[in-house]
Order: sequence, then C-alpha cells, then structure tokens
Amino acid sequence: MTEDAAELILVLMVIASALLYQFAMPRLRRPRALTRPSPDLEQIILIGMMFCTMVVIPFLDMMVPWFEFADIVFMDEMAWLGLLLGSAAVWLFWRAKEDLARCSRRPVESGVYRYLRHPACAAMLLWSLAQLLLLQNWLAGPAAALTFTMVYLLQLPREEQRMLERYGHRYLDYMARTPAILPHFFRK
Repeated sequence: MTEDAAELILVLMVIASALLYQFAMPRLRRPRALTRPSPDLEQIILIGMMFCTMVVIPFLDMMVPWFEFADIVFMDEMAWLGLLLGSAAVWLFWRAKEDLARCSRRPVESGVYRYLRHPACAAMLLWSLAQLLLLQNWLAGPAAALTFTMVYLLQLPREEQRMLERYGHRYLDYMARTPAILPHFFRK
C-alpha cells in the first residue's frame, strides 16, 4: 500500500460512512418524550471540530500538499492496520445505529450495546486511530484523536448524566455491567 492509496482509502471510508448513515441505516423513530434535547453551543462546536478533523483534514491531506511537511516515514504495515481499524469503526458505527433503531426498550441493552454503553464513541476512537495509522503525518494524523479526547471528556459525562436522570437505577445497573467504550470480551 502506498501513502497515496492509504489517504484515498481513508477518504473513501469517510464517504462510505456518510452514505451508509444517510441511505442504508433505518431512521430512528422515537416518541416525542424520548427526543434528544437540542444541541448546545459546545456540542455544535465539537461536531464542527469532528467534521474538520475527521473529514476535511484527511481530504486536504490527500488533495493538496499543505500537510506534506509533516509526513513521517510511511510504513505499509501501519497503513494495513489502519485499514483494519477503519473498517471496524465503520462497522461498529453502523451496528450501533442499527441496534438503536431496532430496539424499542430504552436504555438499549442488546446488540453491541450489550458490550459497550457508547459504541458510536468507541467507533470514533477506532476511527481516530485508523486516521493516525493511514495518514502517517504528525499533524493531520492525530487531529481526530484530539477531537475524540475532547468529545470523550466533555460530552460523555453529560450523556451519562442524562441517561441516569431518565432511567435511574436501570441505567446505573447497566453502567455496572457494561463498560463505556472499551469492551470486556469475557462477561461475568
């Protein structure tokens, strides 16, 4: 795999993820009582940063030479590992949305939600690692990891608090059984 191929693969995975999200996933149908609150300014800024670091920067790295000064020695094995992690991220994100749409119970405790409380966030972690390994650029590569860290530290605690307020002890029991983003492969 060449450096250009790795960059192209990352951009194609971004496009595939967007198409999968838009056309192949079932629409979430929630009763009005379960709708999410409208996003606050912090959420809007974080979503914008995620878009920039996970979509715009890889695209720019592929299309224009602006980030070439920060390229490191390209290692083929790392790019293949990045492809594997990126594929896992796309699958996990798709599976999380499918399981969320198919489950009528809340909180969702089936499918990938049986192993992770926040599989979309876990997919974002995999994606940021894939970007690091595929781009192999000390500036463009870790940009997604930085954004992931901000989302994890700022938004995940708020989401957990909302779920606790909504579901009380049921969600507390779920939290005790199920890890947030790194799965336990052998459940008790």
